[in-house]
Amino acid sequence: MLAAPVTPVPTQSRRPAMRRFPVCACSTAHLPRAENDAIDRLIQHAPRRSGRIIVDHPILSIEAHQYGFWVHLGFIDDWPDRPDGLSPEFWALLSDARKAGANWLSFDRDEPPSDRFPVFAAGQEEATGDAGESVNAANPAARITIRCSACGSAEVMRDAWARWDDDAQDWALGAMFDAAFCEACEKDATLSQQPLKGWQHSHS
Repeated sequence: MLAAPVTPVPTQSRRPAMRRFPVCACSTAHLPRAENDAIDRLIQHAPRRSGRIIVDHPILSIEAHQYGFWVHLGFIDDWPDRPDGLSPEFWALLSDARKAGANWLSFDRDEPPSDRFPVFAAGQEEATGDAGESVNAANPAARITIRCSACGSAEVMRDAWARWDDDAQDWALGAMFDAAFCEACEKDATLSQQPLKGWQHSHS
């Protein structure tokens, strides 16, 4: 009896036991305070499923860790333009990490700040200098007002989302969107920054 011919099985190249991918780390000091605080509140009140914290951010995929949180960067490939719900400063950090080839960006409280990005002191939304003083407070010329580009009115507003904070017993601002409205024009508006005139800086 003849044996049936055996088809040789091609030799497969050995694969690594674990997949490796690049990550980047960034100081949380580079995040605008409102966005950083909003994510911290989401993590604090996040539900658990099978022991895993589910962070319910409207745009980002976030994983909490002991010193901050991770943000997955894959969505940038399908979303090349900045979403309305992310500030330009936040978007710049995510984009920079993605351009470096990273899949995840870790925002870490213990990571030293970089001189490539603005630094935001706790409790304020303004970039700070080396001494931690607000740049706008130290330089009166940097004080600005926001106006309607069409009529110049200061009666303008922007869309935003907020989440109820049980501890503060108040609504906490999460993020602001690009959409704006002028009450004087009674229609959607484009906003412009202008120097704040008549403001005098004094030292107490």
